[in-house]
Amino acid sequence: MVGTRDASELSKELERFASNDQDGPGTRRRKLTGASLLDYATRTIDPSQTLLGHRWLCRGGGAFVFGPSGVGKSVLTIQAAVQWACGQTAFGIKPAKPLCSLIVQAEDDEGDVIEMAKVVTHLGLNDLQLELVRENTHIEFLNDLSGELFPDALDNFLSQQPADLVWLNPYSTYLGASVQDDGANAKFLRGGLNPILSRRGCGAIIIHHTPKTNFRDTTDWKPSDWMYAGAGAAVLTNWARAIIVIDPMAEPGLYRFMAAKRRNRIGWPSFDRYFAHSKEPGKLLWVEVAADQVKSSKGIKNRQPADLLALIPEHNPISKEALTVEAKKKIGIGEKKCSQFASILADKGEILLQKIPREGAKSAVGYVRVKQVLEPNGKQDEQAFAVNISP
Repeated sequence: MVGTRDASELSKELERFASNDQDGPGTRRRKLTGASLLDYATRTIDPSQTLLGHRWLCRGGGAFVFGPSGVGKSVLTIQAAVQWACGQTAFGIKPAKPLCSLIVQAEDDEGDVIEMAKVVTHLGLNDLQLELVRENTHIEFLNDLSGELFPDALDNFLSQQPADLVWLNPYSTYLGASVQDDGANAKFLRGGLNPILSRRGCGAIIIHHTPKTNFRDTTDWKPSDWMYAGAGAAVLTNWARAIIVIDPMAEPGLYRFMAAKRRNRIGWPSFDRYFAHSKEPGKLLWVEVAADQVKSSKGIKNRQPADLLALIPEHNPISKEALTVEAKKKIGIGEKKCSQFASILADKGEILLQKIPREGAKSAVGYVRVKQVLEPNGKQDEQAFAVNISP
């Protein structure tokens, strides 16, 4: 009959299929490696697989640290690697034992690393601890390849320098594609990085930036929102076993650290902790913040429209976009709260809306303060001292 195969053809095809019996990604046939749920129910958790926290991060898994550019993510990397190398708790996270770190980075030059490595002095480590740092840390500069070429290079590094933790800084450099590309992210993380972590028995901590934060209102964000704070596709969050987010607060140099994923296993008493840059000149060091300082900075929750009014000029109008940036930087409120306050001030007649012409583009919306002056009878009169620049 047309379209049928004889027994010999079928036998040959089955032989070809059976011969393709290699483990690994991309093969036609994969061997079963799991077991019955009843088997798992009778097993004991292997403590040697835990790296950080209460199984917050284990061998074969990865974590992301999300934060805006320039907040000190590289310093965090060096400081945590040093403290975990000698068994110390770093950023409230306890290592299971002294951990060996391999840092692969394209973010900083040698001078930057020299400056940041002085943290061993800032932490006041003793001779035994310094020797552990010597044995348990290695940093490798790698800024000339990415994408499909990166996993082989990383695997080669780990063959020469076995580690408990491998740090990648920054993620976007080594991805070699747009962070918005679901396929590229999945291929890099699951197809490239996961096999290496499993084969080498290590965990990964990946440093990654957040999107531009000027106009992002995070006032009402929940932990489930913060875990998606990194720039790019949702596949990053889905892949990560654990996530920490660094968010700048209103007070310069003060930051809120949030355990956005697996927060119940990190070992913190709450969802967040607060850290600041050392105020000592020339000392690159993260320090945990006293409760009274945190309370002072948290006062941003009590901001009122009058706080925004102080940022609006009496003469030349400030654009809505520029005001949003200033409000975030100086009084710690986001775009949503800024718009609410501006509407309240406009309804009360304390500010006026002005159009700001822009060459070759639509006019921008701006705000100008209404100045209070006294009339001869002593009563207040409102005058807008802005020039009407509407087209």
